[in-house]
Amino acid sequence: MLSFVEIFSFLICLDFVPETGNMIKFRSGSLTRLKSNMPLKMLITNTKVGRNTKALVAGVTERTLRHPDAMASVFNAVDSISAELATIIQLEAPDEISVTEKDAKIEELMEMNQGLLQCMGVSHASIETILRTTLKYKLAFKLPGARGGGSVLTLLPTLLSATVVDKVTAELESCGFHCLTAAIGGQRCSSLLWWFILR
Repeated sequence: MLSFVEIFSFLICLDFVPETGNMIKFRSGSLTRLKSNMPLKMLITNTKVGRNTKALVAGVTERTLRHPDAMASVFNAVDSISAELATIIQLEAPDEISVTEKDAKIEELMEMNQGLLQCMGVSHASIETILRTTLKYKLAFKLPGARGGGSVLTLLPTLLSATVVDKVTAELESCGFHCLTAAIGGQRCSSLLWWFILR
């Protein structure tokens, strides 16, 4: 049986540290700082749905007790995705082809990760609305850490046009969500951004 800390660690997997502009990998109480050679542009969407990490972890624990073998496979898959993503993020991308390939790999891993989080039962209706909206624009997203869906990160590929960003932002905000864009990794992000993610 997984402990609270182990489940919390699996839910976090790979997260961002806006205060320093870096990223961290957190698992089983261990923090590893990652050096990103290329900032990732993200659309951060505030679902305005309150978070309850204790209830979220309790739900995952109950599901793990009911389906121990299946959930162990889910956790192992999340761990593999986290390790692969950490490796890709630290690779150099010297030209547009490399940047595009890197974005595509990150996008696919984010999609896989989000699917696994849904298997754990950590989604809700607002997240599903964001999923349907971003899929129309062929964009991938994930829940940031174990915050229970208070905010959602959508990857904005490096070569994505500003017009598409404006369209998806407008559509999400028409649903009552609040959006902003940020470059994560490589440059310091403001404390205001961190406040936005946590609120």
